Amino acid sequence: MTARWKEVMASRWCVLSLTIVLAVLLGHAQTPSPKSPPKDDYSQEAAVIEEMSTKVAFGNDGNFTYQQTCRVRVQTDAGVQRWGLLSFPFQSATQIVEIDYVRVRKADGSTLVTPPDNVQDLDSEITRSAPFYSDLREKHVAVKGLGKGDILEYEAHYHTTKPLIPGQFWFQYSFQRDGIVLDERLEIKVPSERAVKVKGPQATQTVATEAGSRIYTWTYSNLQSAKDPDSDQRKQTEAVRGLLPPPDVQISSFQSWEDVGRWYWNLQKDRIEPTPAVRAKAAELTKGMTDDAAKLRALYSFVSTQYRYIGIAFGIGRYQPHAADDVLSNNYGDCKDKHTLLASLLQASGINLYPALINSSRKLDPDVPSPSQFDHVIGYLPQGKSNDAVWLDTTPEVAPFGFLLQPLRDKQALVMAGDKSIQLITTPADPPFPGTHAFKIDGRLGDDGTFEAKARIRLAEITRSRCAPPSARCRNLNGKIWRSRFPTHSGTPAP
Repeated sequence: MTARWKEVMASRWCVLSLTIVLAVLLGHAQTPSPKSPPKDDYSQEAAVIEEMSTKVAFGNDGNFTYQQTCRVRVQTDAGVQRWGLLSFPFQSATQIVEIDYVRVRKADGSTLVTPPDNVQDLDSEITRSAPFYSDLREKHVAVKGLGKGDILEYEAHYHTTKPLIPGQFWFQYSFQRDGIVLDERLEIKVPSERAVKVKGPQATQTVATEAGSRIYTWTYSNLQSAKDPDSDQRKQTEAVRGLLPPPDVQISSFQSWEDVGRWYWNLQKDRIEPTPAVRAKAAELTKGMTDDAAKLRALYSFVSTQYRYIGIAFGIGRYQPHAADDVLSNNYGDCKDKHTLLASLLQASGINLYPALINSSRKLDPDVPSPSQFDHVIGYLPQGKSNDAVWLDTTPEVAPFGFLLQPLRDKQALVMAGDKSIQLITTPADPPFPGTHAFKIDGRLGDDGTFEAKARIRLAEITRSRCAPPSARCRNLNGKIWRSRFPTHSGTPAP
């Protein structure tokens, strides 16, 4: 380093030091009043959830209580529409829900209490369409006097009259993400001596022990409004592909997937036993066939196309399928019923088809064995090597043999080949035959610059990707209209 360079650097350091000293002195001489950080402005939001508290307490017998308290500031007409009618779903065969209070606090300090007469107990839409397959009901509360600028407060609690599975319990929860949430809290209480599988955000999780109970608590807030115009489209795409995000919190008393599989195997094993009527129908449908492959295709085609599918997700109301003989005479069934009938017909023909529990909405989380991770039942037929197995879903009604809809592909399914042969197996990522996609457009560009055209899309693979929610009308590769009845409801409905 030259002497001249050292001289320049020394002079710059002196100037910098003098600047710092002057800044400090001026700061002491002119101490400004501290500025408070700008508050977040949520005035343009339809509503703001100021507080939401959910408390769940489980007993060793599988019974539980559930309490939710909420305080919402309603700010626009859209907020009034969103919060003006409250809905509380429950399973009438095993649960009771009571509305403790619904009240509105006005800006002038007055309070309007919604009377009990405003509470209606109704069948859910699912139950109305299939009363023998679901006991889901809803309590609707029309909030009295709710307007812009009001604060809505409510509290409701549930309790079970009998557990779905004696001695077992499970629960899943997702925090509010549609809108501003200042303070949301989830508390789950379990017997302190009970081993449970728990998964949730570790950053906000606390665990405490109190009077024979172990209490898990999570906190959450969402201080940024989701105004991304593409967010709804992304959610719809994720739903169609069966790749919705997992619940934020999951808890289960089941300790292994073998325990879950053994429970369901015992529920359905007697229901697939062929009766004389089932054996007679199997013999009729396979008359003259000596090849098992031909029998398999014939029976699959019969159940898939001739039996109407009741689109109710696994776990909505009932877990146990109806007996195969009942399904045979009813001429309709949900996913587990249609599988049961097909398995019974195949068993009468000397072929064993095993049940496989799977989720059409999201991928399975192997860390938390729980019935709530499933919403669909399909069939699994082992053949030689594991990758040669045949997967059969009879619910789409128009799907070719061995075809799985897109939301079921490349996902882990719980396959039960008996109470001692239970394992997670991944479904194929691709359909059993090549798919093609042809696009043709015929158009004319006018002198004024307008373009008029007719487009034709031809798919050789039936997929839900072109369908909206269930019952949307779609076209298969032959151009015929068919109706998608694939279940999209999540597993056991949370209170």
